[in-house]
Amino acid sequence: MEADVNLISLLTGPASSVVLLGGIGLGAARFVTQTLVPAASRWIDQALAQNAKMLEEHRADREAWLTQVRECAEQGNRIEKKIGGLYARLDSLQGRTLQ
Repeated sequence: MEADVNLISLLTGPASSVVLLGGIGLGAARFVTQTLVPAASRWIDQALAQNAKMLEEHRADREAWLTQVRECAEQGNRIEKKIGGLYARLDSLQGRTLQ
């Protein structure tokens, strides 16, 4: 009977609490390393891939925008030349009408 009491005391005493705490710690460590770390790794990889895709789309948009700005500037220069030519013709026509 006394052996049974000693066994029950050992199973429910401070030593069993330490063993239980160790088991819980081991289970928590396994959960973190086998579940949380791979899930976080996948999430980070997806976020990085999405950022890379967004950067590539931004580069393409920027190139298209720069092309349009260059074309607009060239068109503005052509318009300025045409307006300058019109003013020159107007000046020459005004000179003829005044004479």
